Amino acid sequence: MAKIFINGLNAKAGGGKSIFTNYLALLNKTKSSNKYFVLSPNTADYNKFANKNIVLIDIPGLFKKTLLYPFVYSFYLNKILKKYCIDVVFNLADIPIKTKIKQVFLFDWPYAVYPDSPVWKMMDFKSKLSRKTKLFFFKKYLKYIDLLLAQTKTMKNRLENIYRKENIQVVPNAVSLENLVKENNHDFNLSSGIKLLYLTHYYPHKNLEIFISLAKKIKEENLPYKLIITIERGQHKAAKILLDKIENLALTDIIINVGPVEMKHVPSLYEQCDGLLMPTLLESFSGTYVEAMYHKIPIFTSNIDFAYGVCGEAATYFDPFDANDILKKIHSLFSNENVKNEKMKTGTEILNSLPDWHKTFQMYNEAIELILIKIQNEQ
Repeated sequence: MAKIFINGLNAKAGGGKSIFTNYLALLNKTKSSNKYFVLSPNTADYNKFANKNIVLIDIPGLFKKTLLYPFVYSFYLNKILKKYCIDVVFNLADIPIKTKIKQVFLFDWPYAVYPDSPVWKMMDFKSKLSRKTKLFFFKKYLKYIDLLLAQTKTMKNRLENIYRKENIQVVPNAVSLENLVKENNHDFNLSSGIKLLYLTHYYPHKNLEIFISLAKKIKEENLPYKLIITIERGQHKAAKILLDKIENLALTDIIINVGPVEMKHVPSLYEQCDGLLMPTLLESFSGTYVEAMYHKIPIFTSNIDFAYGVCGEAATYFDPFDANDILKKIHSLFSNENVKNEKMKTGTEILNSLPDWHKTFQMYNEAIELILIKIQNEQ
């Protein structure tokens, strides 16, 4: 019986939390001769996954603070690994653990592979310092990773080219379609027109500010496009600035903010929109692209390799800093029904090619087993 440590300490939101939660849900239903020791951001939220083979462990709240991560990943977690006599680490965090114990690392932090991204210049000092510190320790402890899992070939190529790292496997992100099935109707009372959705929390790298220039042009030219966003003022100090600017410039009839959306209402929102508009500057794998494919709406997004790595020919690409180019691409596609339908058809084909959670779960476990076999061969 092998003892496996699953590090989900950083899985607090978004894609990381989704991966961690889905993995544990399937692990809970799987018969295994191995024993799993799980570290989560909040033990109370994950107690439902515990069983005779899954032990939830906790650390003092102080060590869960981002400021102390360098200490936690350099020293503290290694003590826990030794305490439980761990054989293999499955690390779902952004930083490798400094340990001699063999480590499988799931990579989904794009900042580490886009050193020249303009996002670095767009951050406030605190955010930049935090990410630069995390990047320092990512680079420093990369050597402790025995097998690195990337979500797309694009991420694999970047990791290889930037860090000269070997032993990288591609494990595509799973598609969780259960949450996309509409169970009830929710009317968002959106105005008439061609509605383009950007379903996101506010982060600087989401590049929401370009919507100001875009909305001005839409209004000046009296075009039928509406930009639907889902943020709220408390998400970031820049979110408040953006929302105030939209109001002050009298653009609320073009940029319509519906605020954060409950998961149960997401299918209704997609149904009431005509396209996905994502001028994002940084992603590793965005499930939002997949959601748009599922709901059969056209995708407009940034002409950056991470987007093409997920969407291929299913999306229409633009310069995310050029409102003229964005508007041109939107208008061109909605003026050509045949091309629009062909792209949505391609999106459906891509969607059907992606693994479900059972397949991705299997691939994660096969990666762990590969390292366990390596350990046995070395003994």
